[in-house]
Amino acid sequence: MKNNLNKHPYKHVVLGGSFDHLHQGHKKLLHTAFFYGEKVHIGITAQEVLLKKKYTRDAQPLETRINQLKNFLQKHNYLDRAEIFVINTVEGGADIRPELEAIIVSDDDHVIANAKYINEKRLENGLKRLIIIVVPRVLTKDGKPISSTRIRRGEHFKDSDLIFD
Repeated sequence: MKNNLNKHPYKHVVLGGSFDHLHQGHKKLLHTAFFYGEKVHIGITAQEVLLKKKYTRDAQPLETRINQLKNFLQKHNYLDRAEIFVINTVEGGADIRPELEAIIVSDDDHVIANAKYINEKRLENGLKRLIIIVVPRVLTKDGKPISSTRIRRGEHFKDSDLIFD
């Protein structure tokens, strides 16, 4: 973490995801990103990539996902510090953007592996590794993480169904 006079440890952080059926897990990641980053670069999964996931019949269109994301950012006074862009790959451009300093990820093993892969690509491109900030997932009362896949599968969650640490 950089020692500077800014209230945020990093100038530029990045995170990515589907933000499908924007849920408390997404919101926790976003709040964490805006805590750590002065500027937050948010990659949102392209529709054609999202449709390769499970239970995509009920996946929200890209425009809906972007609007919900913007509404959340506006509500929390984050919008002026955000850059939203569409991603088609795991790297989403994080492998070539020199201004990025940290990446915010959930504690899902696959997602952490993707962050490590992005760092490998950054090194190949002559860039510094990103600091990987791992955020514990929001669990439901059954002990499993809330996820867009579960929501698309028809599971419904209220805040009272969630376990926050």
